[in-house]
Amino acid sequence: MKKTSCLIAFVIMLPFATWSLAAAAPKPLVYVTFWFDTEDFILPEADDAAKRLAEMFSERRVKATFKIVGEKARVLEERGRDDVIGALAANDVAYHSTYHSIHPTPAEYTRDLDWHEGVSEFIRREGAGLETLRRVFGVNASCYGQPGGSWTPQSYAACRAWGVPLYLDATSHVNVNDRPFWYGGVLTILGLGDAVQRTGWTDDDLKEACAKFDRVHERLMREGGGIVSIYYHPCEFVHRQFWDAVNFAGGANPPRSQWKLPPLKSVAEQEQAFGAFESYLDHIVNHPDVRLVTARQIPSLYPDRVYSRPLMRSDVLAVARAFQERLSYVALDGRIVSAAEGLLALAHAVARLDGDSQPEEIALEFAYGPACLPRRFVTEGTFSGEAVRQAAGELLETVQATEQLPSIVWVAGQPLRPEDFAVTLASLVAEEHPLGTVPMRQGELAAKRYVADNAPGLWGWVIFPEGFDAPRMMELAKLQAWTIKPAALRGSN
Repeated sequence: MKKTSCLIAFVIMLPFATWSLAAAAPKPLVYVTFWFDTEDFILPEADDAAKRLAEMFSERRVKATFKIVGEKARVLEERGRDDVIGALAANDVAYHSTYHSIHPTPAEYTRDLDWHEGVSEFIRREGAGLETLRRVFGVNASCYGQPGGSWTPQSYAACRAWGVPLYLDATSHVNVNDRPFWYGGVLTILGLGDAVQRTGWTDDDLKEACAKFDRVHERLMREGGGIVSIYYHPCEFVHRQFWDAVNFAGGANPPRSQWKLPPLKSVAEQEQAFGAFESYLDHIVNHPDVRLVTARQIPSLYPDRVYSRPLMRSDVLAVARAFQERLSYVALDGRIVSAAEGLLALAHAVARLDGDSQPEEIALEFAYGPACLPRRFVTEGTFSGEAVRQAAGELLETVQATEQLPSIVWVAGQPLRPEDFAVTLASLVAEEHPLGTVPMRQGELAAKRYVADNAPGLWGWVIFPEGFDAPRMMELAKLQAWTIKPAALRGSN
């Protein structure tokens, strides 16, 4: 009788226990990041606009990210605007280049440089503004984003060197399914499709923007959560034309003595703009299941789990099989490896072969894509297994010394592209070839499709000289597609 009573009690309680477990499951959230490109160091009224916006967030006990130009930070200090500096510092401070639109801009001076020279020149020029930012505000930048359309792949290596973990902006140079992604070892938020939002200044604009936010919020909740990116410039609340278009459009580079102030909006127009934005902010802040986050908080939302523990033998086998179908990032169980990380995993597996036995665990390291395209390479052939194993070991030594994939992999004295070596290793691992004769396979880096082709529309920023393009730079950008992979929101699979 006692056993029967216990069984009845268990059956009665079971629905409640199930409900309790379901209730404990974390509810998805929509994260919203507001960021302001704080760049106009010519118009004094832009200083007050930045302060007013910063205080709007502080009054609501939330924070925005202010991406500040180095020269803007210097000018604020020179003008004695400690009040503006304090208001911005109470939010989140990020970086937006040294001079923004004074020529040459980042894409202009890196346009014809190779990878290493471009990285060094970017660090030299933009590092000066970052040091000013650090001195004035007392913190390192939480993120970087390019001035206007002046994007360059070398900036990612600079961010890593500076300890800046996030690239936050809005541009079409690189895009992975309109979601956050990893590129060049840096968490990146650029194109998010309809989740990149803002409002205009009229009542109709505001109504439409709020409705659009609601639709995106509903979609992201169905998807288990996500992030919305909302951006402005403090100066646009007070001017009629951007400060840099007035002075530096089409490659113009007048001396400082000839700089012109942009025309101002009327007081009524300014108040309308601030009022519309404040209503938009309140709509979002008061929205259920929304959390405002700054650029400094975003990296914790998108951890790179691939470095949290070694890859197992089964993971490496999954990479090998995936590479046989498509040379790109590979989703494993809760982790994602880039093509570069997959190649390194395969190289470790082959270099450490013991007879026909592969290692049980492999710890990964980061590597940039190759620095240049090879101009001479073989396209067919067979190699001894020992030669392939030796080449795999040499590739790993190169990465350990340079943190970069080689442009050429030498196998028995023959030059192979990294793409071909990757799929050759994949075939060896997936098909469990003994280390006898290994046929060369050919592959193409499918991940390159996430990087835009050089085209006129890519370089439409009004500041660029007429006809500006950057084919060599975009070639380098496609080489860094080896590092591309989606970023998974914490708590998602």
